[in-house]
Amino acid sequence: MQNQVVLVTGAAGGIGSSIAEGFVKAGAAVALLDRPSEALTELETRLRGLGAQVLALPADITNAEEVSKAVNTTVAQFGTIDTLINSVGLLRQGRVDAMLEADWDEIMAVNVKGVFLACKYTVPIMKKAASGSIVNLSSVSAFVGSDGSFAYSASKGAVLSLTYGIAQELAPFGIRVNAICPGWVDAGFTHQAMKVASDPNMLLEQAKNAHVLGRMAAPSEIADAALFLSSKAASFITGTALNVDGGFMIKR
Repeated sequence: MQNQVVLVTGAAGGIGSSIAEGFVKAGAAVALLDRPSEALTELETRLRGLGAQVLALPADITNAEEVSKAVNTTVAQFGTIDTLINSVGLLRQGRVDAMLEADWDEIMAVNVKGVFLACKYTVPIMKKAASGSIVNLSSVSAFVGSDGSFAYSASKGAVLSLTYGIAQELAPFGIRVNAICPGWVDAGFTHQAMKVASDPNMLLEQAKNAHVLGRMAAPSEIADAALFLSSKAASFITGTALNVDGGFMIKR
């Protein structure tokens, strides 16, 4: 990824930060978009310590003006955007007859509108270059139901539909669009769930046993998939959902 410029949304999260680090180690300049936080500042500092060209972009992914400004700042700093990785994500749980409307709206705003806005403002730069790669983080949850997580599943299904639609739309401009569907990952949401679980050890075993490989994914394995889909090795791949799920789907 030498001389490539990558914009990662949700960069401060467990998966997002691993993706950002993967691209940095592959030689890319990386812009880190996430809400203002200590984690975002720490990530920028750590990646700069690797000798990377890194730009932190504190922004609200659901705010069109802030996303547009972040994209413009990236282009002003690095000259272009070759790859967009949408790893932004939010989990709110609740059954359909009990979930608060505000929680539903927040999930859809972050997980779906956020992906749309990042694409909306990045695509014109890619069209100008007549090339580019977009990788959206969906989930195996897009395909299967889960008690109390129907809203998250719906949002990740929407991300898949968005991916398929714009892949066809952008192909004539040399822009590839793909999705990654992870299973359980030893990061982010899994760690959140373990903190509130009545029996964290049991939850951990359930997470491991959900995959035929008998373990969860490391965040770096999701990063490897993002690197592959963004590279020349995947030059004839677009409109694809890549399951990085340790066999979760075939076990289901």
